[in-house]
Amino acid sequence: MSQKNKKEPRAGKSGESGAPRCDAGPDCDKEPSTPEERMFAQAGEEQTSDALEQMARQEQSLSLPALLQRLEEAGKEAEKNRDLYLRAVADLDTYRRKVQREKEELAKFAVAPLIEEMLQPLDHLEMAIEAAKAANEAPSLTTGVEMVCSQVNKILENYGVKEVCAEGMQFNPQLEDCVAHEPSDEVPENVVIKVMRRGYTLNGRLVRPASVVVSSGPSDGGKNK
Repeated sequence: MSQKNKKEPRAGKSGESGAPRCDAGPDCDKEPSTPEERMFAQAGEEQTSDALEQMARQEQSLSLPALLQRLEEAGKEAEKNRDLYLRAVADLDTYRRKVQREKEELAKFAVAPLIEEMLQPLDHLEMAIEAAKAANEAPSLTTGVEMVCSQVNKILENYGVKEVCAEGMQFNPQLEDCVAHEPSDEVPENVVIKVMRRGYTLNGRLVRPASVVVSSGPSDGGKNK
């Protein structure tokens, strides 16, 4: 057999025989020599050190005393948030009640200006009735006007308007205005003798005070008897 037909053995691939090949080339085992290489190497070491410190902190935070402390702090924070929540709910409830009360007050007294405007024409009708009765004129017309006054008073009553009862009662400065004092042997002192102008309240609130004449007690002649 000729020597030309002999095949020479092929060199083995990297890693198949001998020492493993370094992918970085022949300089992979060398120490960093340039400033850039040293900088990159130092940065890698710092990152490794930071990662180790972070792992150590995490391990420490997972210890039982630390967990108990965190649990206690979380409980205190939850209790604080609960108190804040309850206070907020109470404040909101107070505000809602206040708004509801204001709405009710507004609904009760929204017609107060209209009531005040109606009282003076009603006074004139009542004065006309009294004058007609005193003159004994047109009794049928007087009766008709009385019916109108009665209807108006009924409407006012439906809206919460009530007349101030003053005559024969003890004088009340909160509901009545004293326009005069008169001596009286029959009516005790400080008692209303006569109502000059009627007073009215709207849902318990005074709309117009009654104008009244109040007794000053027995006259001097009556006292001497």
